[in-house]
Amino acid sequence: MPGTEICRHCRHPRHRSDCGVDDCGCVHYEPLLRKVRQRTWLVSVSFFVKNRWTPDVSLRVEASTSGGAALKAVRQAKRERQSRRHILQTKIVAIPVRGTKADCSIDDSLTF
Repeated sequence: MPGTEICRHCRHPRHRSDCGVDDCGCVHYEPLLRKVRQRTWLVSVSFFVKNRWTPDVSLRVEASTSGGAALKAVRQAKRERQSRRHILQTKIVAIPVRGTKADCSIDDSLTF
């Protein structure tokens, strides 16, 4: 992600060449990358192909939002398909996996 690099000591953004010029008292710039908050999602994907629904494929993906989880799961499910027929509809059910306390904000499943 662009623009997320900050100084480890004084938290100034990267655009300052030397942190010692500011009033913070920092001597030199050391980068500290912010981690993207991602959680684990269980996503089941089913495709409507040639007048029938294919069996659900359950996938475990890492993403920060339900939309990102759906996107990653559909891409992975399409790669793993044996048939290359045209897909008419897609059914997705995304369920967040409970983990740490930061992951417990959503408890219900999301259906698209």
